[in-house]
Amino acid sequence: MVYSAQSQQGIYRRFQMNMIFKFAIISGVLLLCCGCVAMRDGTGSAPIEQAQKYEVRHGRPSRLVDGAGWIVGIPTKLALWDRRADNHNISPETESQVVQYLQDENLTDVMVRVNQYDPIGEWKRLATNKKIGLGWRFTFGALETLEYTVLPGRIFGDDWYNPFTNTINLYSDIPPIALAEVAYAEDVRQQQHPGFYAATQTLPVANMWHETASTKKVLKRANADGTQAEQEEAYRILYPAYGANWGASVASFVPFGYTYARLAGAVVGHAANGVRKTTTNGG
Repeated sequence: MVYSAQSQQGIYRRFQMNMIFKFAIISGVLLLCCGCVAMRDGTGSAPIEQAQKYEVRHGRPSRLVDGAGWIVGIPTKLALWDRRADNHNISPETESQVVQYLQDENLTDVMVRVNQYDPIGEWKRLATNKKIGLGWRFTFGALETLEYTVLPGRIFGDDWYNPFTNTINLYSDIPPIALAEVAYAEDVRQQQHPGFYAATQTLPVANMWHETASTKKVLKRANADGTQAEQEEAYRILYPAYGANWGASVASFVPFGYTYARLAGAVVGHAANGVRKTTTNGG
């Protein structure tokens, strides 16, 4: 996606203001709500029969909207070298793997939105997600949900998990990418202070903590339970995805550097996977 110099400068300025605002919020919340602990499920837990159902919602297919999203997602396709990235057409096989992971980890309260745009629903989930403290939800959580609202993934893609609404948003038909978002949801659930953890993961560089943990979990899962083809796909996808995230995270402070650094990081990831294959195969 090509931007003029003027538009890139505007994007960078908005990014700077966003980062300043986030750092200000996290400092204020720490001072005012130090020791804030996420509220745990108690007597308000869902009945057993409802808890066994995993909520997966689908967006209504649209050639115009999904076609635009496919085009906007070309940089991600190039970074991963996979046309399934941001293709806005998730197969039942990918969805099945996501639900299986949710079931294995008993993540019954996580919603999965498959190529769906529902801002009203997300704001409602933000208001009712009692597992993260109110202060975190209506500061960092509001920013994340606002971004979802004004930059709909239905067009702009980028699979992601919003811990403040406890929602996984999928736009790519690539199982390892989808499973990495489930792994992030699992990671947040395991934290003693999930609100603080989720807030720090919205910040550049710090967000690589959960990216690292999620990548390791999915690779471990593939090696333990996956076929050889699934294992190779996991490495082929997650290595460049991890490199791309590092590049984008580090260069996000540099004017105009985000896109180029993301692609450069993906190239490094592809190269690292090539070295891994050579080493594994004994040269």
